[in-house]
Amino acid sequence: MLLVISLARYGGDVFTGFSARDAGTHITILDSLRVQTRAAISEEARRTRSLERGEMIDPNMADATELDRLPGVGPATASEIVSARAAGLVFRRPDDLLAVRGIGPATLERLVEHLAFEGALHNPSGRVRRRVSLPQLGAAPVDLNSADVAALERLPGVGPALAARILEERREGLFKGIEDLVRVHGIGTATVERLRGRVVARGIR
Repeated sequence: MLLVISLARYGGDVFTGFSARDAGTHITILDSLRVQTRAAISEEARRTRSLERGEMIDPNMADATELDRLPGVGPATASEIVSARAAGLVFRRPDDLLAVRGIGPATLERLVEHLAFEGALHNPSGRVRRRVSLPQLGAAPVDLNSADVAALERLPGVGPALAARILEERREGLFKGIEDLVRVHGIGTATVERLRGRVVARGIR
């Protein structure tokens, strides 16, 4: 479509006297239009390519076109992620994306399984930052009714904001089971399933 429009405009110029220029100039312009069209088609193909099973995208390194491939992220939100990154924001965990305009808990829940954070190992000045390791399989599960903020933050998909909300909800009443986590704003069934086996709810009689 872009090529057709460009050629139509070019043809109009030729009809109004632009054809008086030498043939070499015409060829150069047409070549430029072809290059621009190929670039636009290539970008659109990248933007609309579905994520493959297990494919991950790093919000610290991906360009806007790649970010647009994430579920729930359109061109505007992808640009917001890039702008936030340019302003100095480093994404170290999924919850950090809540600082980006256009991303809320529901969108974050759709994104989390497709996110990688290798780029967060380096801050903007190049200094290496320690990466918080996730609980290993077989490690003692985290007790939702006694864990502190630090322990909760080590859970996959749980950052400072979400950990604080878990503690706040716990003050209203202990969790009777992992399913009770849906009481916490920002946690849905997908997150509950991701945490299954990593958390328990003790202290309930």
